[in-house]
Amino acid sequence: MPLPLLPQQKLNGAGDRKGMSQTVLIVDDEASMRAYLSDVLTRDDYRCESFSNGLELLSYLGEAGNEGDLVLSDINMPGLSGIDLLRTAHAVDPDLPVILISGVCELGLALDALNAGAADYLLKPVLPRDVLDLVQKHLRPLDESRQSIARRELRQFLSYGRASHDDAGRLDAFYQALGFKRYETLQHCKRVAGYADLIGRARGLSGSELSRLQTGSLLHDIGKVGILRNVLLKAGPLNDDEWEVIRLHPEIGWEMLSEYPELQPAAEIVYAHHERFDGKGYPRKLRADAIPFGARIFSIVDAFDAMTSDRPYRAAQPIEHARSEIKKCSGAQFDADLVESFLKLPLKQLQLIQETHQDKAWSEGA
Repeated sequence: MPLPLLPQQKLNGAGDRKGMSQTVLIVDDEASMRAYLSDVLTRDDYRCESFSNGLELLSYLGEAGNEGDLVLSDINMPGLSGIDLLRTAHAVDPDLPVILISGVCELGLALDALNAGAADYLLKPVLPRDVLDLVQKHLRPLDESRQSIARRELRQFLSYGRASHDDAGRLDAFYQALGFKRYETLQHCKRVAGYADLIGRARGLSGSELSRLQTGSLLHDIGKVGILRNVLLKAGPLNDDEWEVIRLHPEIGWEMLSEYPELQPAAEIVYAHHERFDGKGYPRKLRADAIPFGARIFSIVDAFDAMTSDRPYRAAQPIEHARSEIKKCSGAQFDADLVESFLKLPLKQLQLIQETHQDKAWSEGA
């Protein structure tokens, strides 16, 4: 059910904006949802036009003088679906941003929305802040969608040639584009790339193999660019439906990286980075050697970094405690042979990586 608004409540600092006259076109077959979205947006000084189906919107846009700056549409509607509406609207105006709203957690819908060019999408129930944040984001002059920024940063990443955790700083803008609020996301990626590199060298991987391992480690969470913003940035615990959404990110990441032939090996690591050696992982429930070698390495260092990093609900655990826990999961969650290699890594090398890539807030806004 839509959340009630407080009378005369200003939700997004409307007084700080000058002459907001942008038009949001709302499409939903439920009158209550149309009224709710319109109420949220008009209180923040947006002009709204509402439609009960996609055909009404297209008819509106087809009349001389009618236009809009952004479309906010439900996905599941009788007749023309939100994704079909998106494709049709983009055929007329490729630059018109369309934000889709879904009431169900389905991988097919998520990927269809991304592939069709959705600017963003939300999972019901939508909070006023989520609506306002996304609408404002995509109506800013010259703004880009999160996916456009991610793909641009990927192209720039490739233009530098061989990837290395030593020059991963150029990905700072990329990780900000993913919508993460704090700098530790990037530092986590640098640490796991460093730990993975240590294991790779211990196992005798070649230079090109190490480069692919580092790239896959640095980009393992790229798929989160396609995750619902109100799920990705949720402050509290996730419910079962929201966990289903989060678990889409390995496949979304694989879809993005597999567009680039030079990133195919890294894409396989991204796709399998949440698989378990015993077959109880996701998204494909791969088992043992069916999991790419780099992903088996990554799963160990990812768990190690999670345990040895501060979290809102607990302090970082000592390195020896984390190594002990990983040893307990040898042969179940992790490849026993690779666990043995990891446990032989010198303590000083692990500590150096931790000290080099410590968590800290973004320089502007945490």
